[in-house]
Amino acid sequence: MLYQKLLEFSEPYFVDLSHGGKFEEHCHPEIELSFCVKGSYNIIINQKEYTLNCGELAIINPMVPHELGNDISKDSVRLTIEVGPAFLGEQFDALVLKNCDSKLLKLNEENKSCSLLKLFLETSEILMKKPAFYNIDIKGNIYKISAVLLNKFNENSECTETVAKSLLNVEKISRAVNMIYGSYDKQLSLDTVSAFCGYSKSNFCKTFKVVTGESFHSMLNRHRIDVACLKLKKSDASIEEIALSVGFLDSKSFCRVFKKIMGKNAGEYRKK
Repeated sequence: MLYQKLLEFSEPYFVDLSHGGKFEEHCHPEIELSFCVKGSYNIIINQKEYTLNCGELAIINPMVPHELGNDISKDSVRLTIEVGPAFLGEQFDALVLKNCDSKLLKLNEENKSCSLLKLFLETSEILMKKPAFYNIDIKGNIYKISAVLLNKFNENSECTETVAKSLLNVEKISRAVNMIYGSYDKQLSLDTVSAFCGYSKSNFCKTFKVVTGESFHSMLNRHRIDVACLKLKKSDASIEEIALSVGFLDSKSFCRVFKKIMGKNAGEYRKK
């Protein structure tokens, strides 16, 4: 059996859209979500074989051995998402299934306004088309999927105070993440963002890092640099113009942050 070590990609999650094919038995420390986008395929979880049809989801607990079996239909398409504690923080434990190693859900029977079916299909479409900054949409959708699952698993009276607080934190911090993606070119002070999310500044900083795995300014700067990289390749604007357009007050601070994140200065990146 193949053991996959904890995710060490540039993003603390793994997502893949694939067209059929077997995958040998393996296990890993992350929760895996296997969603059938089209057709049907077999999945073997802890030596038990299941068939996933279009619109069905398998949720697999950490370190549970599983493998992908033969495709039942030649045109099968599957979406795989793996998330671990580096992505979900303290919410990870609340998402781990209790008293079972896996769960199968028929999402086509769900009709909630923010349905899992809608989120999985939207994520699949984003991966197929890969528009500019698609990784941001993917990350946002994985947060939403996690939040819906957390609510679904804890919608009964079994929901503990700790889990309820975690869910509320995810919801509040998602407002700040949306501000980063939608208003990165504006001046976003911690005072303004924390108040908008309903926290004091110190609690906001602590909670943001617990939920997302990084600080608010780290995520903001990383996104600003991602946008700047695209502009450096796609436009003839000066470095100073680009710096100002992505929210930096001056080119000096932009250049310092750019080199720290990218390992080279903006001019070198543009020439490459």
